[in-house]
Parts: sequence; C-alpha cells; structure tokens
Amino acid sequence: MKIGLVELPQLKIIDPEGIDWTEQNQHPLISKQILMSNLEAGGFEVELFNLKNGFEEEEFGQATWKGMTLHKIAYGGKTAAIDPKSCDAWGVTNNFTIYRELTSLVLRHLAKGGKPIIVGGSDVISQPRYYLEAGATAVVTDKSGSANWAIFDYVLGQPQRQELSGVLFADGSQYGKNLRPLHPQDWPVPSINVAKACLGGSNEFADNISESSLIPIGSVMLDLGCDRTCDFCQTPTYGTGYMRMTPQRALEWCARQKEAGARSVVSDSDQFLGRVLFGNEGRQEVFDIVNGLRAMNLPFSWDNGIELKNCPFAYFEITKGINALVGNV
Repeated sequence: MKIGLVELPQLKIIDPEGIDWTEQNQHPLISKQILMSNLEAGGFEVELFNLKNGFEEEEFGQATWKGMTLHKIAYGGKTAAIDPKSCDAWGVTNNFTIYRELTSLVLRHLAKGGKPIIVGGSDVISQPRYYLEAGATAVVTDKSGSANWAIFDYVLGQPQRQELSGVLFADGSQYGKNLRPLHPQDWPVPSINVAKACLGGSNEFADNISESSLIPIGSVMLDLGCDRTCDFCQTPTYGTGYMRMTPQRALEWCARQKEAGARSVVSDSDQFLGRVLFGNEGRQEVFDIVNGLRAMNLPFSWDNGIELKNCPFAYFEITKGINALVGNV
C-alpha cells in the first residue's frame, strides 16, 4: 500500500506594492522526515510530494487589512499536478494557522480521488473540524507518532497491529491516546534517500555568500515536549511529557543529515536544554552532543531557541561549544 505525503507549497501574502508579508526560507522538512521514516519502518511504501519545490504562483484568495487588498498566493508546485488517485492514502501536516486555508485547498483536491486522507499537526489539533469538513478522513491527535501505523492500517483495511489511538474521524468517532507516546529515541533514523528528500534551503533563498555556504540544510528533533507551560504554546497540552534522545542517537541523526549532503543542521527541539533538569547526567548529554557536532564540523542552530539561563553553572562551557558551531551567541 502506498501513502502519499504532501508538503504544502509556500505561502505569499502580497500587498498592492508587490511586497510579500510572509517569510520565504525553504525550511527543511523535519516532520516529514520523521513521519516517512516511521511509516517505512511499518512496511508502508511512501512517496513525498513536495509542493515547496517549484516556481509556480497561483492566487487563491484575498484579504483586506488596514485598507489594503492583500493577495494570497500559493508558491511552488501546483496542487492540481498531483493525481489524487495515484496513492492508496494521503497524509498532510499543518502546524501553522496562517497555512490553514491553503491546507484546505490541498485537502479538497486530494478528496477528489476518494482515497483516505489523514491530517496532523498543531493547527489541525487545535481546529480538527475545519480540516474534517475540508475533506480529511481523520485527524491525528498524537504528536509522538505512536498512533500512525494503527490509523493507516485501519483506513487501508489492513489487519490491525495495534489498537486505534489518538485519532478523530470525520463521522465523529474518537479514540483517546491509549498508546504510550513514541519516544524520540525510538524514531527510526532516516535512510539517506529520505534525509536527502527532506533537505531545505536553496540559492534562491540565500541572502549572501555566507548564508549560501550553509545550504542544503538538514533537520533533526533531538527531544520532544517541554518543561514549561507558556500561554501562547500548545506543546504542554500534547501529553508527551519531556522526552530526549541519548547523545549517541542524536549524533546518529545529525551524521545522517551530513551523509545526505547537509552543510548545516537546524534543530526543531522544543526545549533542548531541558536536559539540564536531569542534573549532571543531563549536563553531560549537552556537552556530548555539542562536542560531537563540533567534531563533525557541522554548523548547527536551534529554530525554537535555547535558554542558556537554564544552566548558569555550565554557561561558559556550553557557550564555548555553541560559538564553535554557529558563531557568537
């Protein structure tokens, strides 16, 4: 059975003077990389449809803001170029509210093929009905990946290897998160082909020679969850707790990015320095990972930032290691 995973096109919001009010950065596909590796480990054939690749522009709506008419543009590959009958099931991820309307257009197109469509991501979890009404068969509410095999087995009519967990169906039936969250340590390391397909960055998006020397960009997520509860963030509501890879596993993931051709790596970890909550053991893990990256000569950055104040006792040593990787902090 073949599952098609669709990466959304870029979104542009263009004002009357032609200025784009959104960020265009060709971010690497970390969630797709984790999901593709997970599904392949489950015996599924997986094909990636990356609509971020390409230069087509297609207007799909307008909005008025401060008296201006803003044009909503899908930029990249055309959704209509995907044959909605070419796969046995589809998967779409959206984490951002700004991409909600664009995601619905992709779902409506895929629904024409009559194949099951599974959607997940932060914005999907926050507003599941919107996505179900747009054509999704089911919404995944488990962010760890432990529910994936069972859900796809079910919608594809295959024998169930696990009980359904962490999913809401269009008919209103819902299954709570009955399975233990899948620990990042147990996420399969991607194949070179998967890691290569999920690299980000292109010369089109590089602002200068220094920046272009860091692309292609690989991606990793070395831990999942956060010890904080911030009113603007959904992460603590997902019920995963804080789970981290061992330094050995973390460096395996980073090494695979380099093997795939990455010249730098970005981490989407929610709280990398949450490790220091585990005392000397956690502090040593931070040192081992940072020093391992330095030994690989692999520039590294944290998309969600890092809080050095979490470990004042180790500030100097960690800063030394980070400076060697990404320049001055």
